[in-house]
Amino acid sequence: MAVPWPTFINTVGSYLNDSSEGKSLEQTAEKIALEYHKVVVSAGTILHANPVLVQAPYVPIKLAIQKSLEDIFNSGETPQLIHFLDWANATSDYWLTTTMSPSPYHPLNMIASTGTSGIPVPITHTIINGGVIPTLQADLLLAFAQPPAPIPAGIPTATKLAKAFTTHLSTVDGLQIELVTAGTPTTPTLALPSPSGSWFGLV
Repeated sequence: MAVPWPTFINTVGSYLNDSSEGKSLEQTAEKIALEYHKVVVSAGTILHANPVLVQAPYVPIKLAIQKSLEDIFNSGETPQLIHFLDWANATSDYWLTTTMSPSPYHPLNMIASTGTSGIPVPITHTIINGGVIPTLQADLLLAFAQPPAPIPAGIPTATKLAKAFTTHLSTVDGLQIELVTAGTPTTPTLALPSPSGSWFGLV
């Protein structure tokens, strides 16, 4: 199941467009980080479409966003590339501590074992690269470097954030370890790991 970015765009964009008094930088950071956390639970590996099993906590991303917003505010509200380094790093770390779900069966490996669907062939995915940090950092800058416009900037900003996150997810990668079981459904032998393969990209 793909990440529902339209939900993120509408929710975050509407929040950013809300002119209510009293929205702090911390509250804005909380909103962006939490909504990101909510939608990326639907992310899956491009290879085998394995979904997220256990999410990392989103608070480190929130704190990094808050720092980014505070740095921008303190610099005269002119976003600069350096302002987004902590945010990009925190997002990469988020994926390094996220667990992907194993796939219980894979048709190609069923053939490699006995070809019988009664024998489970688990596929475990381990994330080893949390995504390309410099690219995300640059894309986050683009999201906040909005030119003057006659319309509220919330939806455009949220849309650019979604694009930045989509690109970043495509650069997350990891290792695939498959357990191939020999024997028969009634007399299976010890499950042995097959050679590790690599996978590239979340959607």
